Amino acid sequence: MIILKHLKVDDISYVSQKDVLRVLQRGLKRAKIDVKYSQGYIPHMLTYTSTPVPLGVQSLAEYFAVECSEKDKDEFLRKYNMSMPKGMRAVASYYKEKNPNIAAIVKASDYTVKYDSKLPKEIEDIAKMQSYVIKTSKKGEIIEKNIAPMLYSLKVSDNELSMRLASGNINLRCDSVIEHINEKFCLNIKINDIYRTAQLVESEDGFCDVEEVLK
Repeated sequence: MIILKHLKVDDISYVSQKDVLRVLQRGLKRAKIDVKYSQGYIPHMLTYTSTPVPLGVQSLAEYFAVECSEKDKDEFLRKYNMSMPKGMRAVASYYKEKNPNIAAIVKASDYTVKYDSKLPKEIEDIAKMQSYVIKTSKKGEIIEKNIAPMLYSLKVSDNELSMRLASGNINLRCDSVIEHINEKFCLNIKINDIYRTAQLVESEDGFCDVEEVLK
């Protein structure tokens, strides 16, 4: 199995996860990658993606796993990048005997938010609260949600905000956090100003980059 770390940036950030998967699979066909298929009445490519970012959020750390006969990860990377749009270019590749199931093992994600002016340092105080309730939307219904257990850190540095949020089965949407910060501090951070920079798994020291598992 080959696992790719790829981008989802620029205009591609506004493409739905369902359509991203179609682009990924069509790219494999154009690259003439020998992908394995499921057995059954309607065979489908054995490909797996990590937990997606919200529509409009950019990402420097998306993962795409492919069950295939190819074992040369560098050659796979070359073929992939020749057949894919720039906004989905792969930046690293890994070979594993078994599917690491990234969507299941990832427990947190790091985000960087870039703003056009200095951000208030008080934003950091949100992550220090033992309980912090925000209003968010779920299936069209406004609900109140305590985000404190899922908000691991907030750090402001001039015009940048770094966030570490729960990701995976227990998930805190980065766009919900930013929407609240915009309202509370009278800011205008846009969805496209948010970048996922890393996906993390639990370790003895807290969290480590999922790439440590893939190496």
